[in-house]
Amino acid sequence: MITIGIRADGGPSIGLGHIMRCLSLAKELRKNGYQVYFLSKIREGIEKIQKENFEVIKIGSNEEIKNRNGFCYGDLNSLEEESAEIIDVIRKIGLDLLIIDSYNVSEQYFLSLKPHLKKLIYLDDLNKFVYPVDILINGNLTACYLSYRKYSPEEILLLGPKYNLIREEFRGLPKRTVKPEVKEIMLTTGGSYPYNMSVKILDMLLQEEATKDLIVNVVVGSSFTNQEELINKSKRHSNIILHFNPEKMSTLMLRSDIAISAGGSTLYELCACGTPTLAFISADNQEFIVNKMDELGYIRSIGWHHSLDRHKLIKYLLELKNDFQLRNSYKNKQQQLVDARGSTRIVQVINKVMGQGC
Repeated sequence: MITIGIRADGGPSIGLGHIMRCLSLAKELRKNGYQVYFLSKIREGIEKIQKENFEVIKIGSNEEIKNRNGFCYGDLNSLEEESAEIIDVIRKIGLDLLIIDSYNVSEQYFLSLKPHLKKLIYLDDLNKFVYPVDILINGNLTACYLSYRKYSPEEILLLGPKYNLIREEFRGLPKRTVKPEVKEIMLTTGGSYPYNMSVKILDMLLQEEATKDLIVNVVVGSSFTNQEELINKSKRHSNIILHFNPEKMSTLMLRSDIAISAGGSTLYELCACGTPTLAFISADNQEFIVNKMDELGYIRSIGWHHSLDRHKLIKYLLELKNDFQLRNSYKNKQQQLVDARGSTRIVQVINKVMGQGC
């Protein structure tokens, strides 16, 4: 049996986006007969992986070095230590292939790992440098605008939404029927609790006569540190409904007429559901994606989290709420963007390069 390792982290400061997309890929790999191990550092991400019945090999010291946007970085020495630790894991359990999903990488990091593996794969969003890997994957809408270059002629580039790693639950969804009247909206700020945005946006909605009676479905992630504040707010306002780690996000997205969301992988899930979306930017890696999706007519950007004001949010929300045709046009375009078959396409490529057939 071919063994595959996946190196990814998730936690309060960096969210769970890397973990969620890697789980989507891991499940497809498991269905195709591969033995899959995760290599991870942070408790919240490890718990999420274990909940899906994958074995986790803990590496590192569980320490994070953060910048203001919540990325997890390390210096060159820590990368050297990590690569040595991963090489030890490769030898002990006989990993054939390693998939890395982390912004904390360098050219030397990849080059040190590559000789110990049959194949090395990198999941990317940023195109920081030319990556010395066998397969490079970027499933974002923006991937084809980043001018990727191959490190070697044999490197395979899998770029664009057809390789996006949203979960299987978003596959084969029905075409949304847009309701004439908006009654419910969804508020999701990611798997962690950056900048207290859930509470800030709820306060903005509750101050406005035109929106204060809308049902607001609030997604509460496992890494939220201020759950009590949201619970108290929901007790005071019957239209605020909290959803703690919902098992089926697609059900909640299809139920909601409009979404207010952080940028990131959730935007592709909302597109799959055809949910007209106002998106705010909470990290540098989201800015290009949110702005390009806005430019191409898939979502509406409401800008950076730190510059979002009540008047701007309410203006854009009411434009959507009061314009059936606008909501319908968003829905029509969104549901053509992703089909949740990205993991299947990627595993087909892996099968081929690993000699497993197509």
